[in-house]
Amino acid sequence: MSVNPLSKAQLYQMLSPKVQEFILLPTEQCNFRCTYCYEDFEKGRMSKETIEAFKQLLATRMPELKHLTLSWFGGEPLVAKDIVMDISSYALELSQKYNVDFHAGMTTNAYMLNNELFKALLEVGVNAYQISLDGFGEVHDQTRKRADGKGTFNRIWKNLLDIRDSDQKFTIKLRIHLDYDKVSNIEPLIRELREHFVDDPRFTIMLKPLAKLGGKNDANMDVISRQDESTILEELYLRLYGHKVEHEFLKDYVCYAAKPNSLIIRSDGSLGKCTVALNDSRNAIGQLLSNGTIQVNQQLLQNWTRGISNNDRSELACPLASLPDTLLMSGI
Repeated sequence: MSVNPLSKAQLYQMLSPKVQEFILLPTEQCNFRCTYCYEDFEKGRMSKETIEAFKQLLATRMPELKHLTLSWFGGEPLVAKDIVMDISSYALELSQKYNVDFHAGMTTNAYMLNNELFKALLEVGVNAYQISLDGFGEVHDQTRKRADGKGTFNRIWKNLLDIRDSDQKFTIKLRIHLDYDKVSNIEPLIRELREHFVDDPRFTIMLKPLAKLGGKNDANMDVISRQDESTILEELYLRLYGHKVEHEFLKDYVCYAAKPNSLIIRSDGSLGKCTVALNDSRNAIGQLLSNGTIQVNQQLLQNWTRGISNNDRSELACPLASLPDTLLMSGI
């Protein structure tokens, strides 16, 4: 499916040695146990050695860069907020020293994202967030539970309202998870989102059907069928905004995993490409070494970035979906 060739600007953002994205997992532990989660929480916090090795990597790379993005992921990254603050502060300082365009964002459940911590994160450059909601009140609490089984909605909602009431500059994407049950109970959330967030340009709302991603609870998920998805999303966006909204994943979307200059650094220093396939051996592409250098298996990396050379839009949008088998690719 070779259509719409990549533009020069897109190729620059994916291939230039002056552009770099690191997706960092400061811990793979989480204070939530969402019923559909695919992660196993076996790995813990980044060690001091891994943190220092990454700082050395930043110090080496920064003079060569024009653009750097740090994207915090987990687990729940704010469980290791001290690591987030430490590395973000160091990266911001280096970016100012070398005049590098620096961006930092975070995928967080927002349970710990109170006003004080939010302001501290803004000060070290973390100003873009993705936060998930599964409904309003008890509907959300049925699936996004704390590790002890208790609900999470009220505290998250308070944090969001407090952030909204600030005069800070930031962007927050509210990711609304959907299955058939969530759709049937979504009206209270739509009403509250319209009242509090729709008219604030710092917030965007993305409706995202849940998917079976290999977790232990996949069999119990009542996911929305492909046949119904477009109709449901179009109707819900219309109710939310009062007009039609283009879906986020357009035909020209390029996944971060398809980009050679985007790397995941897990809490143990291992390197990957995809935050979904964390336990897939094809996603273990290398290691951050103690001296601040990285070792990368080039064949595995090429498997993930093959969409650039063949201009296959489906592989650029999701290289995992048709990822070559490692054994076959290596001729074993």
